[in-house]
Amino acid sequence: MLQRSKLKPCKNCQKPVTRQEKICPYCGQKLKNGYYPKLIIGFMLLILLSTLAIPTKSNLEKERQKIATAVADQLDPHELANIFNNRNEHTQSELLNKEKEITGKIIEWQLKVFVVTKTPDNYRIVTHPTIETPGTLLTVYPQSDEEPKYLEGLKAGHKIKIKGKIAGTLQGRIKIDPAFLI
Repeated sequence: MLQRSKLKPCKNCQKPVTRQEKICPYCGQKLKNGYYPKLIIGFMLLILLSTLAIPTKSNLEKERQKIATAVADQLDPHELANIFNNRNEHTQSELLNKEKEITGKIIEWQLKVFVVTKTPDNYRIVTHPTIETPGTLLTVYPQSDEEPKYLEGLKAGHKIKIKGKIAGTLQGRIKIDPAFLI
């Protein structure tokens, strides 16, 4: 019986050969280990999956239109601030349930900027948690040529009004992606 990890049968003569052999020592047949096709297929799948994961401009525009025309859900930012800004006072189960409840909701809030960073196609804004509003992590997509200048000029303490879709939470902050200035 062939040991699975060390030996395999030659496809030509069916005699056992080690997996490291390139040529069968019995019949001289060239052996294929099958690593390269698997590697190439795996690499192609990885490229395909990463391509599908990147939002396209048309998908982003459709999402923006949906958000722009949607009526904002009536989420109480003060209640969410109480829950997410004071995570130690709530159980992990309570936090997870609240996250599930609010994910996918459309919000329209005024928030206080903490820091702004630029990526190639959007801006990430971390906001200050206050008694009135929870801390958020916004992914803001500029809608005009003037907005990047405005976003780059934002400083800590500035207030912005945004409309966006809640995408979950990250480290106690509510992720809003995509978000748009209004």
